[in-house]
Amino acid sequence: MSTSPEEPALPPIAVHAEAAGSARRRVSDLLEAAGAWPGEVQHLLAVIEAGAVEGAHAEIAEDTRAPVGSSDEFGEGWLGALQAATSRLTHIADRTVRQARATTAAAEPPPAAPSPSPRRSPTAVAAVGEEQVHRVLKAAERIFVSLTGYTGYDRDLSEEILTVVLKCVGAEQQDGYVRQLEAFAEANRERLVQLYARYEPGGTSADESPAT
Repeated sequence: MSTSPEEPALPPIAVHAEAAGSARRRVSDLLEAAGAWPGEVQHLLAVIEAGAVEGAHAEIAEDTRAPVGSSDEFGEGWLGALQAATSRLTHIADRTVRQARATTAAAEPPPAAPSPSPRRSPTAVAAVGEEQVHRVLKAAERIFVSLTGYTGYDRDLSEEILTVVLKCVGAEQQDGYVRQLEAFAEANRERLVQLYARYEPGGTSADESPAT
């Protein structure tokens, strides 16, 4: 029993395959970085690919005339080949989108992270009264002296700085700011003493060599 000879395979086209693969990965990375989840990315790329196939289908469908001088028999074969090619391209385009839809439907998007509850912004302070500045300055001086034993600070400069700094404290915290300052100093006393000993004029940091 004789066997039918194998049909000759057409040579594959591989001119743009590598570049297309790199471009697809690049676009996929950009879409995911922009917040698209993987299933959505694959669906979008599949739709683009299907559109490209349909574009090729439309171009082939326009070229229905056989080469000039061809016989009627050749013309019929030419038209039949075009119909077979366009039918195959239509199938490929539909299959590409259908498979992408199935993949997307099977993969649920990741659950959205719960949005954090809105934080209430502190009420801005346009100006701080002299009484508040003096009250905080007095507490700050007392804390500074207790931590360092140093009294040679510039009171006028400290008052000028506090006038600006206290504007950054919300109106709701102004009344209790001295208590917060004292509590912070007490809770971090040892660390503050070490920092001042290191960074005060003539402190230990002055003897440290720069890192190489």
